[in-house]
Amino acid sequence: MTPSQARNAIRRSLKALIDPKPTPQQKAHIWAHFQHQCAYCGCPLKPSERKAHIDHLIAESEGGSNQLCNLILTCPTCNGDEKREHAWQAFLLEKCGIDQKKYADRRDRISQWQSEQGGAATLTPLQQALVGEAFDRVNDSFTSAVKQLRQSRS
Repeated sequence: MTPSQARNAIRRSLKALIDPKPTPQQKAHIWAHFQHQCAYCGCPLKPSERKAHIDHLIAESEGGSNQLCNLILTCPTCNGDEKREHAWQAFLLEKCGIDQKKYADRRDRISQWQSEQGGAATLTPLQQALVGEAFDRVNDSFTSAVKQLRQSRS
């Protein structure tokens, strides 16, 4: 592992303390709500095939949280290849095309999920600041330790 990879692992670990990933029971609840279908395209998904994704409606890179209200079930094509930088509502509209009923049904299922979960889709500014400050402190110590280790090799 390189120092950069270690820093990324540290950042993810610190974030997980404030915003943990869903438990297996929570993932099962997501699967059940979306009836084993991609929330965007409706294609059937099987847990045994391990091809489905739990996707963030608001990306983590944009402050999205791991709260259940921000997580949905998607197929690899929708999540990995097509959605990319699109907002979920715009992507869903694009995915459903002119079929307004299909769009309304899928949007309503996602909205119902969000309402039932009642959490925050994004981390609060305070949570983001806490992760950032903790990472800065740990990173300073880590950088110092890496420097000392490299010097000891010489």
